[in-house]
Amino acid sequence: MRSARFDRSVAVIAALTGAVGLATGQPQGELIDGIVGVVGREVVLYSDVVDHIQQLRQGNERVTDASICSGFEDMLFEKLLLDQARLDSVTVDESQVEAELERRVRYFVMQLGSQEKLEEFYGKSITEIKSEFHDQVKDQLLVQTMQGQVAGEVRVTPRQVEEYFKSLPADSLPYINAQVQFAEVLRRPRVSEEEDRRVRRKAEEFRESVVKGEKDFCTLAILYSEDPGSAKDCGELGLVPTGVMVPEFDAVALSLKEGEISQVFKTEYGYHFMQLIERRGQQYNARHILLKPKVSTSDLIAAKDFLDSLAVLVRAGKLDFSAAATNNSDDEDSRNSGGVMIDPNTGGQKWPMGDLDQQTFFVIDKLDVGQISEPAIVVDPDGSKAYRLIRLLARTGPHQANLTDDYQLFQDAAERRSKQRIVDDWVKEKLGSTYVHVDPGYATCPFTHDWVGQGP
Repeated sequence: MRSARFDRSVAVIAALTGAVGLATGQPQGELIDGIVGVVGREVVLYSDVVDHIQQLRQGNERVTDASICSGFEDMLFEKLLLDQARLDSVTVDESQVEAELERRVRYFVMQLGSQEKLEEFYGKSITEIKSEFHDQVKDQLLVQTMQGQVAGEVRVTPRQVEEYFKSLPADSLPYINAQVQFAEVLRRPRVSEEEDRRVRRKAEEFRESVVKGEKDFCTLAILYSEDPGSAKDCGELGLVPTGVMVPEFDAVALSLKEGEISQVFKTEYGYHFMQLIERRGQQYNARHILLKPKVSTSDLIAAKDFLDSLAVLVRAGKLDFSAAATNNSDDEDSRNSGGVMIDPNTGGQKWPMGDLDQQTFFVIDKLDVGQISEPAIVVDPDGSKAYRLIRLLARTGPHQANLTDDYQLFQDAAERRSKQRIVDDWVKEKLGSTYVHVDPGYATCPFTHDWVGQGP
């Protein structure tokens, strides 16, 4: 039997979505969350649908019954994948979760301009932001992993790609703007050994003064810690689960007793020492002080000179550019693909010229196909600098899509169609043995799959 709380939640959704459906006015009374869909042991909340509506509006997309229904079906599909992942004991490593959290933080820092602005936007420290999104990101990775297992590795033959291309109406072929393919070798400046030793000594001096009671941990953190998310709070991180911080940090925290101060240790961010405040199972709260070795102008010049030497070898035919990237690039995203840069918006190697950032555009615009740039400086959103070599691999002018210039485009589309057929068959099979409940307000949605009529 449904509770009155559930019924009020459905009423709120009805007010927000009109006949399914969209309303122009705001719902009256307090917004109470509730369940509007159940798939196995997973639920879709009304707040999930509201979030989808808000995302449509923020993206300047039309909010219609069709777009709301489509988004709702996507949620049901994700819940089916998640439920099946738990039944099949599918897991993801904490390292994967941490890597994805880091990637998202870097993306939003890039969008907002700095880590401080990101923390100001959320009203939370980076650590707290990661902690808040940890479980959500883990579930999303489980969904992706399960979807990958369902569809498997689908490969289409050139003949199948050609058949797919021929099946498309000529007037439906897209118009492609100017595009480029390029690869890079990125070199970040290395901190000198002298600077590295200096910062470690300073961290050890601070630690010793705290242990001896000569200086207060909180005061040192506020004045000297270079972790902007925690310095203002006396270095305190708040309660975080393991996996949110880098592995070295977790390992030190879990080795300490409450109140104990660690030795100085190093992570990718610099030198730390911490004091454990409390631990609850696999969660802990600690305060820490971070000191970062600084890159000097001479370190930056050394990075440029290193790339100069690589470029000379590549141009002389003594070193392959792909090998140079694999063995020397500091860009983790492209290093394993020989430096080839992937457009994050499409997952493909071709970049519309209009989508390139200015630093990349002005280098590539001057290159001929096959040519290698001089070492070009690149500035990250946090202000740090590095140098890179860019090689232009291909360039195409504006044109209507064709099989010669855009083979990869049609190959990807043909593979997606094949994967979709596999997924559709899987969904149909699982709906026959999975409990599904969809709120009656959505029963008239034109779903691709029979979410309303299926289930045991």
